[in-house]
Amino acid sequence: MPSQDQSLVIVLVDEEPTIRQATARHLREASFEVVEAEDSDEALKHLENAYAVHGLVTDAHLPGRIDGHELADQARKRWPNLAVVMMSGHSDATSGPVPPGAEFVAKPYLTTHLIPTLNRLLGRGS
Repeated sequence: MPSQDQSLVIVLVDEEPTIRQATARHLREASFEVVEAEDSDEALKHLENAYAVHGLVTDAHLPGRIDGHELADQARKRWPNLAVVMMSGHSDATSGPVPPGAEFVAKPYLTTHLIPTLNRLLGRGS
């Protein structure tokens, strides 16, 4: 867990620029540092190359070599302490596997549920 002064870094993955930008703004307003990616390949590069990433917020359905479900699964396996939130506007958590330790947030509820979910996964007070 980072110190109180250290920013929590979140990799945010969504292929839709307007959704990604709005979600990034929402995360930044909640004091997260956000690294944006438009597909799973770019997200994996950020996760592998970043010094300290604390969370991954990924759309369930992404372009790239793997989809968001597989990205979330690989991320949880490779970085077990990583907070992982999957999101989708086209499905619910039953449409694909949500890895153990990850959580699902439906996009219609993103602005009300994303920050509390991340805070809970990171052990951070709201």
